[in-house]
Amino acid sequence: MTEQSAFDKRHIQEIPHSAGSGLLEHLNLPPVVIRFVKRNQKNLQIGAVVVSVVVIGLVSYSSYRSNRIQKASAALAFAMQAVEPERHKALVGVAAEFSGTPSAHWASAEIAHELMKEGKFKEAAAQYGMVRKSINAADPLYALLTFGLAQANEAAGLFDAAILEYKALQKIDGYAGEGFTGLARIYEFQGKGKEALAVYEEYVATFTGQNQKDPAKIAVDEKIIRLKAMQ
Repeated sequence: MTEQSAFDKRHIQEIPHSAGSGLLEHLNLPPVVIRFVKRNQKNLQIGAVVVSVVVIGLVSYSSYRSNRIQKASAALAFAMQAVEPERHKALVGVAAEFSGTPSAHWASAEIAHELMKEGKFKEAAAQYGMVRKSINAADPLYALLTFGLAQANEAAGLFDAAILEYKALQKIDGYAGEGFTGLARIYEFQGKGKEALAVYEEYVATFTGQNQKDPAKIAVDEKIIRLKAMQ
């Protein structure tokens, strides 16, 4: 006798078509929710597909950006270790190829430092300013760029622009001293002894407690004594 297959149609119990329609009811969903789902089944399916595509896109972009940032970091490290003229070319390459990444910003800042060393102060100021415009004030590089911009403008004789940057530095933690001394130095150079004295005195007032013995304060105290003697 021929053995019947386990998949013989006679051994398969047909599932009633209505069984699937009761799935929502088995989930104990409120009737109003069940009716809404049934009425908008197609739209909900389309919505689910759209959400899936967006999520996959975001994950893919995040992975791409993370990989790009790692490559940029490696390229910057290589550029920093190179010697001239390869170093400059490598920095320019990092800034161009990985535009928008932290490494590209640092590479651009290094190019500005190079211009300063070459005595190209106006070009350096323009480079510092360009990089700073591409980042926000919360970026750790922002303060360094502001300091570089102040020094470049001062060295170029653009004192009004330098004064604005030094005043901005006075409000940045870790750079207040450079802001006060830079501003006072410009006033002294311009022969504005009273203005320089006022800046130095304002700076000294920021030292409190144990900071009274800070070498920076002692140096400023000496400048105050000198300026007062000249009044």
